[in-house]
Amino acid sequence: MSLPTITVINFSSLDQQSVNDAIRAVNRQIMEDFLPIWGNGRVLQYHATSLSETDPDVLAEQPVRGDSVIYLVNESSLAGALGFHSLNASDLPFGFVFTEVDPDNWTVTLSHEALELILDPTVNLFAPGPDPRNPANVVLHTYEACDAVERFSYEIDGIPVSNFLTNSYFTVDDVSGTQNDFLGVGVPSFGVTPGSHIAFFDLNTGTFETVFGQGAPPAAVMARMPSALKHRKGERPSEARLNEILASFKASASRTATSALPDMRGITRTERYRVSALNLRR
Repeated sequence: MSLPTITVINFSSLDQQSVNDAIRAVNRQIMEDFLPIWGNGRVLQYHATSLSETDPDVLAEQPVRGDSVIYLVNESSLAGALGFHSLNASDLPFGFVFTEVDPDNWTVTLSHEALELILDPTVNLFAPGPDPRNPANVVLHTYEACDAVERFSYEIDGIPVSNFLTNSYFTVDDVSGTQNDFLGVGVPSFGVTPGSHIAFFDLNTGTFETVFGQGAPPAAVMARMPSALKHRKGERPSEARLNEILASFKASASRTATSALPDMRGITRTERYRVSALNLRR
């Protein structure tokens, strides 16, 4: 089966073998686990480059194959990574994996980003569902593949990859004979597991909200899950800091021959969803 490509570009300090092993594991996850459930897939493909990420004139001349791109970057090199997308990815859907933020679980983040690029590459899809704060209220939930169960992972060839939601999760009622996530941790439809998060657009107030699952009661099946399936998730840079970096990059890029990415509304998917939701009010 021929599938579109997600290009993986490594501007981090990770060695090549580690990146190759991770790509192989995530490709197996997509083909064997995700595609049979969702009927949609991509193939991760490494994009080798010897070009200097500090030279925008050189980067601008290098095309990126594929219909989307994931950048592996050290958190410290984030400002430069913004330029990578604008300069050499031709406005493709993108994702960032901060390899030094969570060095023990960066492959889980790679899997997470890849699956979410498959499900909603342009970060603008929503599904109507109940407000977790008030079930009588209908809100627009983000169409994310992993967020609600992001604290759970499993291994493929010894490489940790992210748990993900099934299409049953985006139904109003839990359907008998189905499960809402691949590992079956017991997350309810439009619900969230402890330590994970969900986000939605409130049509009544016109605001974008995020709900974290710290207070979510664990389902009985969660208590029986092996501890190895629950991974620590590193704290990414704050949205405020990322937005400052993005604004600085766009300001500097506007003074050069290369323009900043016009639709790069934010670095993280949460921020890009937030801006998409705000656009609905216009």
